[in-house]
Amino acid sequence: MTTSKSSFRNILIIIALLSLNIVEQAASVITGTIPGMSKDFSNVSLVNIELITTVVSVFVTVFVLVSGFVVRKIGQKQTAVLGLVIASVSSVIPAFSTNFTVILVSRAVLGIGIGLANPLAISLIGVFFFGDERAKLMGWRSAIAGIGTSLMTYFAGQLLNINWHAAYWVYLLFIPTLLLFIFFVPDPEKNGAVELQEEEQQKELATAQGKGVSVQKDSKLLVTTLAILTFLILIAIMVLAIKLPTYFVEEKIGTATQASNAWSIYNFASVAGGILFGYCYKIMHKYILPMGLVLSGLGMTLISMVKTVDLIYILCVMMGIVGAMIIPYIFNRISETSSPKKAPLYTSIALVGSNLGAFISPYAGEILGESSKTAILNAGFLMVILAIISLIVILKINSNQKQLLS
Repeated sequence: MTTSKSSFRNILIIIALLSLNIVEQAASVITGTIPGMSKDFSNVSLVNIELITTVVSVFVTVFVLVSGFVVRKIGQKQTAVLGLVIASVSSVIPAFSTNFTVILVSRAVLGIGIGLANPLAISLIGVFFFGDERAKLMGWRSAIAGIGTSLMTYFAGQLLNINWHAAYWVYLLFIPTLLLFIFFVPDPEKNGAVELQEEEQQKELATAQGKGVSVQKDSKLLVTTLAILTFLILIAIMVLAIKLPTYFVEEKIGTATQASNAWSIYNFASVAGGILFGYCYKIMHKYILPMGLVLSGLGMTLISMVKTVDLIYILCVMMGIVGAMIIPYIFNRISETSSPKKAPLYTSIALVGSNLGAFISPYAGEILGESSKTAILNAGFLMVILAIISLIVILKINSNQKQLLS
């Protein structure tokens, strides 16, 4: 009976942690309200109305870093709950406010809440779960986030049939996540989870050293490298997303709608990739990184060369699956090598790299090529170069470890 209760509680913890990842990506689910808002706020420019989406990202980027320092003061669970409370309250203000300034400020505050909670969606998985189970959940988090965001976007679209204010009631879906955190997620600093994580990490380090693998704990160099890698990967992926519609039209491959379909296929395939990550990681371990990078890069370069819509759809399926294994590997690696106290901060640093990469991708696209075709091609080359560098580093580390053992 006790085991049954423990298992059920474990399931609720997993649901809470995975649903927190939906909050992470929820800022964009109400973009459909922009036309209606532009009619009601005719005295506000369209650019300023579009800020309701981008202002969230700016504050998320800032407060993702602040989150690590808040965790040190009040703990991981309390920081996640604080972020969820802020997000839950601020997100529904546009549902009944008719003042654009109030709405814009509420969206900025939403970014604060998401930024505080965001890193905990990853670091708490590392606190409560270990080894293959942790790797599996790291893959599932991106899959669940994709599914959840798609459902929220759908529900927001249905509420738009009432009016644009009603679409913001979709954020009430934050409430179940908040309640799950309050009532079922343990306080890791008080229930012994942090100490257990440290013990498990010591066991993993001892096992790795027994196999001749040297793992440096709380390595600032590793975290910085992974943050830069995440930054460059997000640039390449977002350049593809941004340039694809223009590429379809310029090269007379198809319509902008077909390009949008291609990107939707990529995102649906990434859900499968996230689910498969845990199983692939058990087989490939660190080689999953260069594999994901090189296949994604080759897919991008091929997209810039082919002229058939169906073939591009197939390439998007392949890239979505393998691409969804790259970011989970990076965050799993941070969880593996970070102490419980440092994990939220180190996760935050990698998330900043991710957010900045997505933010500057339009400008990076201009640097990568004057035409959409050239930009996509060079984005693919960038991924292949990152794959080669990561493989060289892995082989070099393996070679050094073999020399130490001989």
